[in-house]
Amino acid sequence: RKNVLFVGTILYTVVFFLFAYAGSSFGVLMLLRFIEGLGFYVMPVMVTTMAADIFPMKERSRAMSIFTISGGIGSLIGPLLAPLLITGTDYTFYFLFSGGFVAVSAIIMFLFVHDTLPQSEKEKAKAAKGGMKIDVPGFLRSVKGLGAVVAFFLIAIVIYRTGFTMIDPFFSLYLKDVVNMDLSLTSYIYAVRALCIIAFSPVAGMLIEKIGRKNTVLVGLVLSILTLVGYTAAGGFYWMLFLRAWDGATWAIMMTAMNTLMADLLSPEMRGFGMGLQSSLTQQSSTIGSLFSGFLIDDYGYNFVFYLAAAFCVVALLLV
Repeated sequence: RKNVLFVGTILYTVVFFLFAYAGSSFGVLMLLRFIEGLGFYVMPVMVTTMAADIFPMKERSRAMSIFTISGGIGSLIGPLLAPLLITGTDYTFYFLFSGGFVAVSAIIMFLFVHDTLPQSEKEKAKAAKGGMKIDVPGFLRSVKGLGAVVAFFLIAIVIYRTGFTMIDPFFSLYLKDVVNMDLSLTSYIYAVRALCIIAFSPVAGMLIEKIGRKNTVLVGLVLSILTLVGYTAAGGFYWMLFLRAWDGATWAIMMTAMNTLMADLLSPEMRGFGMGLQSSLTQQSSTIGSLFSGFLIDDYGYNFVFYLAAAFCVVALLLV
């Protein structure tokens, strides 16, 4: 686990320096964004997998809540620092600072993080011959080995994320075009969501221990539906501030509960593969939601997409 995490972090570090000096043509940016995604999305898979390896089932929800908190802290600090690091249209110092910041995390991982891969799996890897190769039958066996319950849960996650990410890429435009907010007010809207993710992640961990993993996911899905329906009432600044706070609390509950439930469902030898498949499906469903929502907004408006996303969450709730 550690080696994959470290390599992903190094890739993510390098790409920031490339952003600073490799040019800004469309082709270059597309390539760099591909490398950035490759590096970045290794990290949540490995962190959640390693947390599940380290913490027993009774303590796992708290570990996942800490991971969600860390993401919330980054989401809060990053947007607040960014304006201080950008000079006019020059983003060079911003990219160098970000690359250096991630490099520090890579050094900490290398020096202080220990691998959590079970010894039996290490021995299997050493005994395997032929090095790394694309094993399609083996991949299909691994998918089948996850079981029907995990399969249904993954389908529910895909549907939920497809619906919810119809909104993400265009939410700032919605605030500008429909709610008539300027950039300074928009920054508060995004900041309050990050603050609520930080604040409610420990609450999510306690809720999981109180009512169970599945029930917490169901609560998160109900809250998601209410959030999306709430966005259809294009109120003023304070209404949006309330909804984004609600959205942050919902996200904290969903992320903590989904990661905890998935980690519990997977056996240790299947955990790395299962968490990786969950992350992959989550990101691909996000791509699908982003691709089609722009066309739907142009033709039918924002409210249609909000209601459609809420309907997706209803389907996910029924599946869970």
